[in-house]
Amino acid sequence: MLFQKEKVKVLAHHTGRLAAFPAEHLLLSVQGSRGALHMGWHDTGQAEPDDGLGYHSILYLGETPLIQILGSGCPTCESLLAAGYGLPGDCNALQAVSAALGQPYAGLADAVARVRPILGLLQPGIYTLSYSGYYPTDGDGRFFWDIPEAPTPYKATAEYYNTENYGVLPCFPCFLYPAQGAGTYDPRRVAHYRRRLQAGEDIPPVLAYSLWGYMGVLLDGHHRACACTLEGKTVPALTISRPGRIWHEQVPYLLWPDGEEVPASSLTPAQQALLAHPAGKKHPGTPPSMEPCIHFRRAWEPAYRKAARQYPTCTDVGALALYPGIGLDADGLRLLAMDDDYEAPGLAAQLLRYAARQPGADAKGLAMAFIAPGYPAVLRQSAFAVLDQIKGDPEIDDLMISVLVNCERKDDPIYRIADRHWE
Repeated sequence: MLFQKEKVKVLAHHTGRLAAFPAEHLLLSVQGSRGALHMGWHDTGQAEPDDGLGYHSILYLGETPLIQILGSGCPTCESLLAAGYGLPGDCNALQAVSAALGQPYAGLADAVARVRPILGLLQPGIYTLSYSGYYPTDGDGRFFWDIPEAPTPYKATAEYYNTENYGVLPCFPCFLYPAQGAGTYDPRRVAHYRRRLQAGEDIPPVLAYSLWGYMGVLLDGHHRACACTLEGKTVPALTISRPGRIWHEQVPYLLWPDGEEVPASSLTPAQQALLAHPAGKKHPGTPPSMEPCIHFRRAWEPAYRKAARQYPTCTDVGALALYPGIGLDADGLRLLAMDDDYEAPGLAAQLLRYAARQPGADAKGLAMAFIAPGYPAVLRQSAFAVLDQIKGDPEIDDLMISVLVNCERKDDPIYRIADRHWE
């Protein structure tokens, strides 16, 4: 039934402050909803498991498991993800939302009405509806729909801790995990959206549900995300998430996705009660035994895998959010690595590899700028790793031979890079 008794109210609007990741957000209260789309928590039966993965949860849509999550509960620790059975084809709410989102995007206020059938499937609570861009990868260079069968750790499920400045890198969820089986893939639909993108048209946003860390579960728009991948675009997305909370002197504050704080006292008592509503449901017994994700098996075209490698990883996007003014050229990376105001050579090394992967980049010239011994070791290693990917270049070959001849330590990472250059 599409006629539900849920009450959805817009409480506040916010424009994101992360220059590298422009986004717009609405704070919503949802009451009287059914709770069919929810995170189910299961008891693993292990009080202190050796692997630290004491939390087994499943994202459910009704009785259908969409995604399995094995985690430790630590926000900066990776979780393992495994696919469920794919989105049920008879979900009227999803069908209604898919049809509504197929129309041109007309702003967040209009989007609330379009995604209302999905909001009616959530548990009652306070939510954020955001409009932003996603990368169609898993956060580690793999095409989002090309997922392993076995439970696999995903870096994007954890908040990335930067040891150079002892802080968590800020980033709103911007990577995707599929909820639809690969058997629904239709290259004709992908070609349709590619033609629209090539013509300079905007395509409708996809719909994602924020999981953990920087990962979002794709509920609608898998073919649009495929088209964006092949065209090298970010994916316009509407994201449903639960706002974070933080306490200052025992006063609760809401966290917008970009980290800005708002006192929870701005909410009415009834809305504060919704904020405290549990984010999931406790399911009795151990989680159901599920077969490998046969619904997601497919030999994806090499073009998808190649295109995915050009997008930033979860570490890249954290660095871009933390240092939005840094240019992805030799001068900018040198500033990030060695200037007293920054001194983040690890992030500079990460961004060097990202910049070198971009279409049309002068990867050799950029890497050669940082091979001298005076640069931080981690930055030099990244420079040599970039050069190692370029085969058949006489200048690079001579450089690698010089390293093998002159390096005094065979356990030096740069020596090991040079030693395998011709493999």
